[in-house]
Amino acid sequence: MKNMSHGLLTKILAFFLIAVTAFTFGISVTASVFIKTYDIDRDPEMAFFKSDLCSDITTDYAMEAYYGYFEQYNLTYPDQQTIEDYERYYSKEHTNFFFEIIDESGKTVLSSYTDQYGYKQTFSMSKDKEGYTINAYVRKDITASDDYLFPYSLYNVLYKIRNILIPIASLSLVLTIMLFVYLMYSAARKKNEEQFKPGFMDKIPFDILCVLIGGLIVVAILTMQYISPALYSEFMYQELIMLLSFGFAFIFLSLVLLFVSFAARIKLKTLFKNTLVYLVFRFIFRCIKAVFKFIWKMLTKIPLLWKLILILGAVSLFELILIVLMARGTLIPVGLWFMLRIAIVAMSCYAALNMIKIKKGGDAIARGNYSYRIDNRYMLSDFKQHAENLNNISSGMSYAVNEKMKSERFKSELITNVSHDIRTPLTSIINYVDLLDRQNIADEASKEYIDILKRQSARLKKLTDDLIEASKATSGVITANLEKLNVKEILSQAVGEYTPRLLENQVEPVLNEVDSNLHIKADGRLIWRVMDNMLGNICKYSQPGTRAYITVEQQSNRVRICFKNVSKYKLNISSEELMERFVRGNSSRTGEGSGLGLSIAKSLTEIMKGAMLIEIEGDLFKACLVFDKA
Repeated sequence: MKNMSHGLLTKILAFFLIAVTAFTFGISVTASVFIKTYDIDRDPEMAFFKSDLCSDITTDYAMEAYYGYFEQYNLTYPDQQTIEDYERYYSKEHTNFFFEIIDESGKTVLSSYTDQYGYKQTFSMSKDKEGYTINAYVRKDITASDDYLFPYSLYNVLYKIRNILIPIASLSLVLTIMLFVYLMYSAARKKNEEQFKPGFMDKIPFDILCVLIGGLIVVAILTMQYISPALYSEFMYQELIMLLSFGFAFIFLSLVLLFVSFAARIKLKTLFKNTLVYLVFRFIFRCIKAVFKFIWKMLTKIPLLWKLILILGAVSLFELILIVLMARGTLIPVGLWFMLRIAIVAMSCYAALNMIKIKKGGDAIARGNYSYRIDNRYMLSDFKQHAENLNNISSGMSYAVNEKMKSERFKSELITNVSHDIRTPLTSIINYVDLLDRQNIADEASKEYIDILKRQSARLKKLTDDLIEASKATSGVITANLEKLNVKEILSQAVGEYTPRLLENQVEPVLNEVDSNLHIKADGRLIWRVMDNMLGNICKYSQPGTRAYITVEQQSNRVRICFKNVSKYKLNISSEELMERFVRGNSSRTGEGSGLGLSIAKSLTEIMKGAMLIEIEGDLFKACLVFDKA
């Protein structure tokens, strides 16, 4: 039902119906006013005979009969056929008009008086210094097809429908309002579309549309004003009514179209933006903005000293013009101004040179040159203090960076030394636990203790190895040997090796189609370690019964390898925190893992001049490796 109401055919039908209902309302109201004005509701026949319309038609017929008598009928030797045509033209079958022409002596010179009349009008005329009187009559029973018949019939029709005009006008007005509301509601609505969409007319600038529709309405009004009097004077009432009906219907539909387009633009929020005035002003504004932007860009490229000189020069020129205009011929004010301006320019340039030195020092410190010192020996006091502050900041930052680097080196050395120190006794523990495991020990409790020792010692060994590898990755000890590697081969081998472990954890691996000719620049040994971390995390942290997707995306000069899985733990942690050391998605830390895997993978990827990106959306975990395309 909704699609039907928004369909094009429904809207076209609504336009047709609103034209019909509005026309019906206009005709009904006009007819009601006409009936009351000319008392048609009392006696339609007498109302017609009393109307100016009947008088105008009668006058026209009387003049035609009078002049026709002298030009055709009253001839010295009249033609018989002319006399017959003249008499037949004014016969009862041909016209509802009849007359009699009387000369000065009271003699009737010509008469077609044959019937009872409902209207009479007398005219006094003169011809060749002779006076004539013409009595014009209109038959009471109007039956002939002449200029009287249509208006007389119209008066009778109006009399017959006088009692239903008000109900028809009321009903047609209600229907017109309902259809207008529907058209306003359906404006900018399309079939099978949820959002508002502009139509053809809604794309035309609104002010241009108003001018076009207004121009068409003016043309229609002028046409009716020009043609209507001619039709009325010729008593072409049917044609006149059709002209007025079509004219007013055209004007009404044009206004409805304008209102519908107005409603659509309100919904689309383009009423002001989609106007020629707005487009012109926006173009002018953009031009002015572009000019000022160009001037500002040029000013930003000019050194500070020259900016100051240009500004001071412009201000000085303006002041000089004012002083010359106000000096009234004396040069003393100009001389004083000139000396004062030289002093101001000199001091301003000196201050600008101090500022340039400070700016140069700030740029050097911002680039990381903490040993840079600003020479402030000949600076003004305020600038000298500011330069001193920047020098102190540089010294403080240099000290802080050195302490930070020293701390990082100490931490890396500590981790490496402790890990090596732990590895030696740990290896002995693992070996002796393995020897105990090979003994035929019957006690079940002892066997359980040995299994725990074996599992925990392996976990400790993995943590130690991760610590050493993380220390090497961040300290710059590891170097990458970049070579051309086939992406499909790397992923197929990694997924193939991890498939049994993934299936054991009820995770189905899905590897998309990879171009066999796609290669990247990477280190084979390091990228395998990264893949091992990625797939190992999927095994440990994926929700059982889900799929893990491995996809490859080609960019212009980069290759993006993505691993996506659904986590079995709530990921209430940001991607930045997740890549830090000793941080895991499982905050309870009850599962296996050291929290170093992603940090190591990120460091190894960056060593290979790649990048690692992590995205978290709900429980969906996505890690992407970006490498240069070979």
